[in-house]
Amino acid sequence: MITYTWILGPLSVKLAEDGFTNVVYSVSWVLVGEEDSYRCQIYGSASVPEPSGNFTPFDQLTEAQVQDWVESALGAEQVAAYKIQLAQQIELQKNPIDAVLPPPWR
Repeated sequence: MITYTWILGPLSVKLAEDGFTNVVYSVSWVLVGEEDSYRCQIYGSASVPEPSGNFTPFDQLTEAQVQDWVESALGAEQVAAYKIQLAQQIELQKNPIDAVLPPPWR
């Protein structure tokens, strides 16, 4: 079974906006897929919408909250597509279809 893990950060912030400080507007992320000794990852970034009354101060953000922002920004279909890509990459690691070999005359 493949385990998927989000690695989040760094966070891009507006230092001051609408009376708030350190307002996150973009999150860099890595989605890792792992199964046994096989591992692969996809990188990206997600834009975060401006605060709409539920502003959380930067030093009170949680990983779960930021992950929710990323998954919401990407959308369920895109997250599922990334997981399918990772599963395919792991399958290719387990059962490769090509290789690079040295020439036979060496």
